[in-house]
Amino acid sequence: MSRATPPRPSPVDRHLHRATRALPHQGGYLGFAGILEGTPPGVEELRDLVADAVARVPAWRYRVCADNRRVWEPAHGQDPRGHVHELRLPEGPVTLEEIARAAHDAPFPEGADNWGIWLVTGWAPDRYALACRVHHALQDALGGMAGISAFMVPGLELPLGVPPDAEPPFRPVRTARWAVRTLPALVRPTARWSPARQAAGTTRTLHVTSCDTGRLTALARAAGASLNQIYLATTAGALRAWTPEDWTARGAGPLHSFVPAESRPPGHETATLGNHLAALRAELHCAEPDPRRRLDLMRPSTDRHAAEVPQQRAALRAVPRVAGLAVRCLLNRSRTALLTTNVSLGAGLVVNGHPVRGLACLPPLLFGHPLSVALTTYAEQATISFTSDRDDADPGRLPQLWQESLTELEEAYAPV
Repeated sequence: MSRATPPRPSPVDRHLHRATRALPHQGGYLGFAGILEGTPPGVEELRDLVADAVARVPAWRYRVCADNRRVWEPAHGQDPRGHVHELRLPEGPVTLEEIARAAHDAPFPEGADNWGIWLVTGWAPDRYALACRVHHALQDALGGMAGISAFMVPGLELPLGVPPDAEPPFRPVRTARWAVRTLPALVRPTARWSPARQAAGTTRTLHVTSCDTGRLTALARAAGASLNQIYLATTAGALRAWTPEDWTARGAGPLHSFVPAESRPPGHETATLGNHLAALRAELHCAEPDPRRRLDLMRPSTDRHAAEVPQQRAALRAVPRVAGLAVRCLLNRSRTALLTTNVSLGAGLVVNGHPVRGLACLPPLLFGHPLSVALTTYAEQATISFTSDRDDADPGRLPQLWQESLTELEEAYAPV
């Protein structure tokens, strides 16, 4: 695909474009914050690195435009150095959560509001942090990380999109079978949830907790589940404890979460412009008191194979009007209560010769949802981030409740 011609926006891109314009805060941005070991670079040095990287990341040479049909437009004449900002913290001990929260709350300067990189310094002479935030209509999480990888691999050239000949074929009969099997469940309303009945605030909060990745993988082996299913079952237990009054009524249905599923064809994971996402609608059975049963009840709705991800992608391209209606139906807050995403970042990341020692996601807050939850696994650490714009129930309780739910699930699968 030509570097000068952007791919056609999908219904997901257009829906994100509409959703972000109505937000009273910067909830339409996603990002990451990472702590690095080494002497911090100067902000001008970082601007030089960014300018070099942007020359090799074509998506960052676009901006979100006012036209919902086009979604993006070339950012002609925009200086990439203007997208790099400095953030200083007081000297002394600081946590990854405090760094992530500072970056999460930092305003975008006028004229540089599609993406930004923050150099966070001041708390230690041999530690610093980098945070990247990008408008969700411009990129998804893996696209953003692909852009950041240009800092780590000098000379790396990223494509603008997936070549048309690599796209999965649209198979009407197979897609119709998938639709008949899955779409009726997608239109069923989600459980009534007290945070969703409150008015959204004008600001967001971010809270973070972490655990050893090994705890999640060991539990996944014991339960015969995927790491993603363990994360979602643990989140269901935390939400049960967060608003217990919502789950006392007999017959309370599941709370549904939107789980993005990567849809890029194999071999094209570095394509960066737009959102390459299919959808899982996970059932979080918060009314179920038994942690093992909460996991078992959730398994069918998180089966990636049954989601027919390639066919979802093909349908988004082949029948965009129908697919657009399905996207709006799925993401309506009466049917999907929150976003729960999961990003695996491997290990051993290095920026400008400095190793990355910890990473946290800065999840977006969209579609009128009261909460977004993101799991980031990097090396031996799993970090869980909670973004909310509601005051009641207190979202600051969620990290502790998540840890307690994880322990509860571990004890349920402990050898007798």
